[in-house]
Amino acid sequence: MATTAQSGQAPRRFYGWSNVSLFFFIQFAASGFVYFAYSVVFPVMVETMDWNRGNAALAQSIALVMLGLAYPLTGYLLSRYGVRQTVTIGLLVMLSGLLLLVSAVSEVWHWILIWGGVMGLSFALTGPICSQTAMISWFNIKRSTTIGIVMTGGALGGALAQPVLASMMDRFDSWRAAWLIAAAMVVIALIATRFVINRPGDIGQFPDNVDPGMAAQEALAAGLRPRTHRTSHDWTIKQVVRTPMLYLLMLITVAYLGTFFFLLNHGILHLTDSGLSSLEAASIIGLAILGSGLARIPAGWLGDQFELRWTVFGFVALMAIGLAGFWLGQGVVLLSAMGMLFGAGYGGMLVLGPVVTGNYYGERAFPIINSVIAPVMLPFAAAAPAGGGYIFEATGSYDLAFAIAIGLLSTAMVAAFLMKPPRAPG
Repeated sequence: MATTAQSGQAPRRFYGWSNVSLFFFIQFAASGFVYFAYSVVFPVMVETMDWNRGNAALAQSIALVMLGLAYPLTGYLLSRYGVRQTVTIGLLVMLSGLLLLVSAVSEVWHWILIWGGVMGLSFALTGPICSQTAMISWFNIKRSTTIGIVMTGGALGGALAQPVLASMMDRFDSWRAAWLIAAAMVVIALIATRFVINRPGDIGQFPDNVDPGMAAQEALAAGLRPRTHRTSHDWTIKQVVRTPMLYLLMLITVAYLGTFFFLLNHGILHLTDSGLSSLEAASIIGLAILGSGLARIPAGWLGDQFELRWTVFGFVALMAIGLAGFWLGQGVVLLSAMGMLFGAGYGGMLVLGPVVTGNYYGERAFPIINSVIAPVMLPFAAAAPAGGGYIFEATGSYDLAFAIAIGLLSTAMVAAFLMKPPRAPG
């Protein structure tokens, strides 16, 4: 049996998998019980406070715009202070926002200001770019797989949060109880963040626990070489923006994020308008989020085995089929299946989208690219929640909104088919 040194691996315990576990839980708590909790708490707030759906949904749209506008700040903090400090700041902002929601919201403008401004900022500082940056730093060979594992945490937390928070709101007859539970989860996430280590070099380790000097030996290199494209070029942002691939990726991202934001915001309202009970509707959305979680690890594995244009195409197609069934389907069983199918497609894209950026443009360019394109891209996706609400108010149904969303996903499928690794400048 080969020794650790002979196999090209560092002798000390590899901390990368500890970071995977920590970020899994941070996503479980902060994303699952806060971001995904929106879909089950928002309808109760709208009905209890008798708010206009379009006006109330502006909070989510503003939060997403804030998320995009704050990404340059996130990129700066990641580059300057590292992942652990950035996430800590974000969780503290998130905790402050949740406590304000519990104690200060009595008018719709309070809700718009707090969720749109404070929570939107917290989503940027705790969002997937942070955990993805950590995984890209700690893993090369298993990069896609580990991103899939980490991103599963948010989906599993969201799937659990739907029935738990719905039950707690029924029990205490108050939506404020849900945000108080979310605040408690954020406190636990803050404790977990203290154990994060930013980069392998901080403790004398290497990505994947592979010493590049040992891996360079020809006899070992074949078994340590990634199966899919990884750029060897150190891309600059000026070079990146000149590649058509970037704009195809932006179109795909707007499509899968925008349609998910729409369904997360209005899915329960659409189902209850169709005659389902609030608990049935919450359970179906919970299954959609669960489907998202179940797909993330398989999507990560597929992303490490097959070139990304085909896996991206497949998962966008799942979203389109699932959304059409969610729109036109009848009955709890069929709607649950379509919700899970849509969620699986979204979960796969949530993993594969950043992997495309990391694989095609490299580790150093990854946070910079996200910081530059997010303020341009996310406002388009952010229009979906408010747009869906105003379409409903104008037409009395969500039919037009569903049709637009499916058309957007169909366009993204074409973009995925055309997607190829960019050529490095000569």
